[in-house]
Amino acid sequence: MKSATPKKLAMLTMAGLLLSSASIAADETPVIGREQVNATLWMQRAAEYRIAATQVYRLATERLGSTVTAPGSAAVEQQQADAAALANLPTAIIVDLDETVLDNTFYQARRIRAGGDYDELSWQAWMQESAATAIPGAVEFLQAAARAGHRIFYLTNRECRPLADYPSDPCPARTATLRNLQKLGLPNVAEPGALTLRQERPEWSSSNKTVRRAWIAKSHRIVALVGDDLRDFIDRPEFEVRQSELMPLFGTRWFLLPNPIYGSWERGITADACSAGMSTAECAAATTLKRYAALEGHPRP
Repeated sequence: MKSATPKKLAMLTMAGLLLSSASIAADETPVIGREQVNATLWMQRAAEYRIAATQVYRLATERLGSTVTAPGSAAVEQQQADAAALANLPTAIIVDLDETVLDNTFYQARRIRAGGDYDELSWQAWMQESAATAIPGAVEFLQAAARAGHRIFYLTNRECRPLADYPSDPCPARTATLRNLQKLGLPNVAEPGALTLRQERPEWSSSNKTVRRAWIAKSHRIVALVGDDLRDFIDRPEFEVRQSELMPLFGTRWFLLPNPIYGSWERGITADACSAGMSTAECAAATTLKRYAALEGHPRP
């Protein structure tokens, strides 16, 4: 066997060092960050994601006519309302913002690179940049809906809270979000009541959007809902009870976009993973163990 030349030895040594460095860098990234790399990359780079999002919005656009002519409402908050009274109301479409209209994967990528998870301080700083881009298909759908005469309501769980850097602004998140939406050319965002944030009113303190949908339902017939999380349409426990009844709404009045990075579905898996007295690292480890324990290797009977 021929012995390796000095040049080959140098190349092998360099390759070993690079692999070692990559391994160390990966080990230094918290588990939660490593788990989110592929999900974030898929949303940023995969043609499949762009196709999936465009497909949802294209279907929603095609359904604009039928959502108006069909009787009743898309909102569970209006299902018991008088049909004649509903028919006399102006129509509205409700959309979520983050990962439905606005793409925040740039924020997620930064957190992964920094070795951190989501936290409110970094999230508020990201919002102030007003740099989120549009989810594929979102702008075209919303503009078409506005041209068709629908009022658009943007319901987001971005939180209204004072920030030391903006002492004269009672809700910096609203100001920054409005600026971002206007930059993208989204319709009627500056109209009174069009954009609603969590904590903007005392009764809007919950991340559950039922109260805000009910508020819109007083003045408009809600003909379509668009979101990336089940709670953009209905509270999760209620859906579990009424699943067979409500499933036909998806693709007709309810339009759900994929979001592999985060969502309320996780809470059913990782609930109670952390206990009082745990450090941040211990809580993260316990949460990861819960996730692995929830994996199913065989179909359910």
